Amino acid sequence: MLVVVLEPDRDYADLAQHLLGQIPGLEVAVVASAEQLGQRVRQDQPVAIVADREPLRGVRGVESIRTVTTAPLVITSSAPQEAAALMEAGADYVLPRPYPPAILKATMAAILRRRQTDRRGAGRAIEVGPLVVEPVRRSARIEGRRHFLSPREADLLEYLAVNSGVVVTRRQIIEGAWGGDPAATPQAVTMCVHRLRHKLEADPSRPQMLVTHRNDGYVLMAPTQQGLAGR
Repeated sequence: MLVVVLEPDRDYADLAQHLLGQIPGLEVAVVASAEQLGQRVRQDQPVAIVADREPLRGVRGVESIRTVTTAPLVITSSAPQEAAALMEAGADYVLPRPYPPAILKATMAAILRRRQTDRRGAGRAIEVGPLVVEPVRRSARIEGRRHFLSPREADLLEYLAVNSGVVVTRRQIIEGAWGGDPAATPQAVTMCVHRLRHKLEADPSRPQMLVTHRNDGYVLMAPTQQGLAGR
């Protein structure tokens, strides 16, 4: 299993290689530029990517990487004010820079646990009205269109689909969909729902499936369930 790390700073590169190299079965490749990252991702299709925000070129770099891979994307960033925008663009995790070593290892361990779960659940699709959620493919189909999802989006949508018609809080989503990931926040849940709405809803500003319930949480509803929203 390969993880590609975009890190031009030698000290950070050595730290990341050392930490991630301690995870059994994981091979770490370090690159120094966004161009090298793109080439390596296209060539090897890694199980995960760790990238510093600066050489990746921020939001535009995240958007570019998302055109070639759905692999989990971890961004390290010294600009906390940009975290929401990075996640909206498709990052799955945003870690503060400098990051505690334990957080990087825990984040990668959570990614690999999810990968194992995906393999055990191969072939299982979940139907919620016209929406078909395909967790293993990290995609969702609605009205004949398939939308590819980031790992965060796929996990969240699968969790909502399994609990369709039931209101779940942001904290329940962090625990149930993302395994209590220490890097996850309620804001990350909000951003992920926002991205899903833009992919799946006919009018994201007036969602009919991914509905906010009294600012307490979210509920995924098939059309026949929409009357339950106000209860």
